[in-house]
Order: sequence, then structure tokens, then C-alpha cells
Amino acid sequence: MNTVNAINRALEIRDYCNKLQLGYDRAPDCRFLVGPEPFKISDDQLAVFVNQGEQFRAWFAITLELSTRACRDHSMSWLADLIEGESPDHIKKVNRQVHLSGLLNIPLFARPDMSAIGASVEVQTPGSGWGYQTAIHNVVGKSRWTGPVNGFKRAVKALTGSHSTPSAYVLYNDPHFPEVEYFCRLCGEAGMQLQMHFKTLPSASEVKFVRRPPLEDLLSYKGGSELVQSWLNGQLVLEPGPSLLFDQKLAILFPFHPLLREFYPDSVRQLFPETYLVARDSRLVFDGKPLSLDELSNLSGSKRQFILKYAGAKKGLRAGGKAVYNLSERNHQKVQELLAMALQDWESHRSPWLIQKRVRQKYPIVFLDHVAEEIREAQYYALFRPMCSFLPDEPSEIVALTALFRKDWKVHGSSDAVMLPVEV
Repeated sequence: MNTVNAINRALEIRDYCNKLQLGYDRAPDCRFLVGPEPFKISDDQLAVFVNQGEQFRAWFAITLELSTRACRDHSMSWLADLIEGESPDHIKKVNRQVHLSGLLNIPLFARPDMSAIGASVEVQTPGSGWGYQTAIHNVVGKSRWTGPVNGFKRAVKALTGSHSTPSAYVLYNDPHFPEVEYFCRLCGEAGMQLQMHFKTLPSASEVKFVRRPPLEDLLSYKGGSELVQSWLNGQLVLEPGPSLLFDQKLAILFPFHPLLREFYPDSVRQLFPETYLVARDSRLVFDGKPLSLDELSNLSGSKRQFILKYAGAKKGLRAGGKAVYNLSERNHQKVQELLAMALQDWESHRSPWLIQKRVRQKYPIVFLDHVAEEIREAQYYALFRPMCSFLPDEPSEIVALTALFRKDWKVHGSSDAVMLPVEV
């Protein structure tokens, strides 16, 4: 594609996305940068994405089994306490009831956030971004992927018997209102009966499938306890199941935990950079070498390539790139202060923080400078976002694949981030 055609195509995509008015926090434009073409991956890279789908399914299955066992076996009560952490008692009670019911299954959908192809630093389950991924998917003429709308439609049919079963998508955060509204509208145009609810819940008698918000939000809304009870009675589907396990980043440390790692095969462990809980008795081992928190804080900045992140279910910290720190950019004193804060938060409030090996890979991209209306080339940090589907009795499937790119190490949905569809 020559320069003029590239500019014209990128402007066309930008204008298309702007007109959808999906911008975060109701911004008047799309609030992200675009490029003239998808980010292309090789067949070998495609195989990594596809093959990891089954490993994520295995990770969920093993983690769910361990978490349920922790609610039944007193010798593993420490794990239940770790998962429930700082949550209020009424939420802990529901979480225990749900796990003891034997009804929990792995989620139908999960979106790994990969800082490099094959290296997931987080996995979003309730998550957001369905509208953004749909919009970017729709700018591709012929995509390798079925798309978020078709993926959601198939899931509702698989669990309820019909894609037109009355369903609901419950949104809990106002900044994502436009993109979720857009997604629900397209689902309706595709023949689904999908209602959008903002900080409210449908009656259990009205729907059979509910895309739920985080459990804390769900139980704070009128009718939340009734929806959970209807799920326990087998009267409707909650996606994901109403467990705290699915609302936080905590479970990515389980394959590395000294008391849990034996339950996970290496193929699952390889999904994630090495990740550990920040606690005084934690045994950190990076690249085969033991490392104490004191030793970590005293490393030089160039060798201190670690991320500190909050991993619990607390509102305001659990998503959006908040409470995530690159320790290589901080001086020794600040690193010590951050680690002391994380230790204190864990010991006083049972608020979990993680230390994770940093992934530093950059990728070459082409994008449109929206101000100058010129094509730029750059090497940016990445966040690949495959939307994985785990339907019962079917192989895992990637229903959509997009990527965010940013000059800064913290890649998230900001106005200077480039969002591209990913194709083969």
C-alpha cells in the first residue's frame, strides 16, 4: 500500500471509529489511534495463540478445582482465605456457597492480556472492551476470526439452546457505557434478545443468560442475591460463574506458588511470566535464582525488571491499569516504599499484591498521526488481546484478536495508544 492510499485508508478507519462514538468516558471521538492495515502475524505466531487456548482452559480447570477444594478441605483453607482476601463477609459467604455447590464451571470467555505473543501478564474474565474489539474487528474486510458478536451469540445458544434466549449484559462502570451499548445493539441486529443494564439487574424471571459484573457489584445491586440463588437453582446462566476467583488477577501466581505448582504442568506455567505474592514468607525464584524482596529492592534499575501490581477484587484498583508499577523506573527508596506498602496492605487488610517478571518486547507498527494526518512507523510496547471462547464439549476458539500498542511501557486504552486488528 503506497503512502497516499495508506493515509486515506487510515483516515477512513479513524472516521468510522469516531462516528461510532465509543470513546472511553463518553469522549466525542474513538479515543485511540488507528492504522491503515491490520497487524500481521505469521503462521507460527498464530499457532502460539491457538495452542495456548487449550492451556488456558487447563489453567482455569485446575485453578477452579483447587479453589473448590480449598472451601472443603481445612488443610487448604489458606487458599480460600487468599482468594477471598479483603472481601466483606457477605461476599465471602456467597463465594463459599457457590464453590461448595459443585455447579461452577470455567468461564465461557476469557481475554488474556499478552505483553508479548504467548506471554500473558493478566487474564480478564468479566472484563470490558467487547464494543472496542467489535469495532476494530469490523474494519477488516475478511477476518480470520468469527468476531465478538458471533462468539457471544454461539455461547448463549450453547448454554440455553437458542441464541435468541432473553439475555442481559450488566455494565458496572460508566466510562464503558458507549462501547457496551454499541455491542449490545449489534447483538440485537444479529437476532439476539440482549438487554443492556447499567448498574441495575434484570429480574431472574426475565432472562436466562446474564453477563455479570464483578461479584461485589452484582451483590450491591437490588436483586443480586436473587440472581445468584437462581443460578444455584439452575434457572439461569451467570457468565462467568459468581466466584471471586474470576474477578481478580490473583490466580496467575498459582502455577508458581510452592504449595500449588505441582498441580500445574509446565505447559500451563509457560503461559505467564514468573509471578509471586508479595508476603514476608514468599519464596521468589526468577530464572531459577532465589531472590528476596530486600535483594530485589537493592538491584540496579537496569536489573530490577519487575512489575508490582495489585491483584485483588477491590473496586478502583482491580482494572484499568491502576495500581501497576514498573520497579525499574523507581529509585531504591521508592521501590522500598512500594514494597513496604504492598506488605502492609497484605498483612493488615489481606489485599494481595504481585511481583511479576517484566516483559519488555517491542513490535514494529504503522499508524496514523491523527493531528498531522501522516503515517508513522514506530517500535512500541504491545498488549495482544485474544478473546478466547471455551464452549462445553468444543475445542477452545479465538473469536477476536486485537492489539494495543504504546510508546510507554504501561499499555492500556489511552488516547495515545494504537489499536489494531490482528490478522494472519
